[in-house]
Amino acid sequence: MWTIDDHIQKDENILYTGSPEWIGFFWLFVLALITIFTVIIPIILIVLIYLTKSSTIYAITNKRVIGRSGIISEDFKSSTFKHITSLRVKQGIVGKLFGFGNIIIDTSGSGLGVEFIWRYVNNPVQVKNEIEKHIE
Repeated sequence: MWTIDDHIQKDENILYTGSPEWIGFFWLFVLALITIFTVIIPIILIVLIYLTKSSTIYAITNKRVIGRSGIISEDFKSSTFKHITSLRVKQGIVGKLFGFGNIIIDTSGSGLGVEFIWRYVNNPVQVKNEIEKHIE
């Protein structure tokens, strides 16, 4: 249902795929617990978290980086390695404790600054280093 297979070229190999880590949604789970007495709000929050995690995919191929998100509609972004201008890792205190964080990928020509934000990535420094291996 939510895949990137249709976007992968025949001579392209996937080196890494990931999706947001469950712990990244910590505060939404807390909110669901706080509102447990309302019954419907926690159910909506849990379904929304599940759908968001399931429909978001990050990938590194031998040619480019890819980001796919969207529950009903699809937002697909990709950039070749030669167009990546900078990579940043952002981890809060919870992210440091549990080994997840955001990877911010800036690309040339985007005009808006940030092109990709991969949220709640497991081992973000390791993933950033994998991207950097392919940047010329």
